[in-house]
Amino acid sequence: MRLGLIIGQLTAGGAEGQLWLLCRGLDRAAISPIVYCLSEQTEPNGPLIEAAGVPLRIITGDRLTRVRKLRQWLQSDRIDVVHAWLFIANAYAWAANRGGGRPLLTSARNCKRQGRVLDWLNRRAFAASHAIVTNSLQVAEYIEREYGAPRRRIRIIPNGIDTERFHPRDGEAAEVAGPIVAAGRLVEQKNHALFLRAAAGLARLVPQAQFVIAGDGPLRSALEEQARQLGIADRVRFAGERRDIDTLLRAGSILWLTSRWEGMPNIVLEAMASGLPVITTDVGGVRELIRSGVDGFVVQEGDAGAFVRHSQELLQPATRQLFAAAARARAEEFSTARMVSALSQLYDKTLGRNH
Repeated sequence: MRLGLIIGQLTAGGAEGQLWLLCRGLDRAAISPIVYCLSEQTEPNGPLIEAAGVPLRIITGDRLTRVRKLRQWLQSDRIDVVHAWLFIANAYAWAANRGGGRPLLTSARNCKRQGRVLDWLNRRAFAASHAIVTNSLQVAEYIEREYGAPRRRIRIIPNGIDTERFHPRDGEAAEVAGPIVAAGRLVEQKNHALFLRAAAGLARLVPQAQFVIAGDGPLRSALEEQARQLGIADRVRFAGERRDIDTLLRAGSILWLTSRWEGMPNIVLEAMASGLPVITTDVGGVRELIRSGVDGFVVQEGDAGAFVRHSQELLQPATRQLFAAAARARAEEFSTARMVSALSQLYDKTLGRNH
């Protein structure tokens, strides 16, 4: 089977990382993938995909030019099944694949509207899809409600986690409390302003508490200024975009996810696999990952006090180790192999239904 995988960019995002894991894990004797990226933003996952032996086509130009180029590539590469990742890719894949006779799979990986034009295009793409892949039940319910996606065509396939790369600290090192960690783009969605308010509250109660924010983005200067105004600039390290997020997580003690919306956030799985309890706002599919009170806590959006209270509990060594073990065990249920197998079976079924 010749599989065309379409994505808007291959930057350091969760969906982009999942695409790389899929490319790395597919059985090449059965499925031959080709990735089509709709921009020149290919770091860091583009080189990883190519290193895995998967051809990468870069498609640039205005919107109509990209549709035309994508249509030509799908034809010349003799693609059998098209799978679009994320809302932008859905729109281009639907437009480029029309009349091509190939089955179309689309995706939804977060709970967010895209604007009038892109919303309309995604409704058309979902309606034309042989299957729509979501990574959580909440995302499935969201696109059915907001985009009119046909429920009978939605397939829920949770994200996969590389449990070999992401693993806990060993031995006595695991008993030492590291910093509280956040990771993600410094944008409104991630609500790092809430992280800093909670950090200031915890710092007043736990003098030794330290914090690390990994990621970069347009809000960095404003967040650094907020940390200064809160009097915690010496407690918070802005680590920038990191390629060694696995190392950073292993050195931490707790992950805070303060997002306003998500799909199924990869960083939660990565932290759990690294033996970190997670405190997260109640967004996206986090309740499908975290058993609140067992391997982390799910709190209401905007509740800085809940982050402080639960962190005080988890900074007790015995409690943290108990939660850490439960988090790691839970993460092992979301292996990369499981995700790759589920998608491979879907591709097989889709192609079989088309012939």
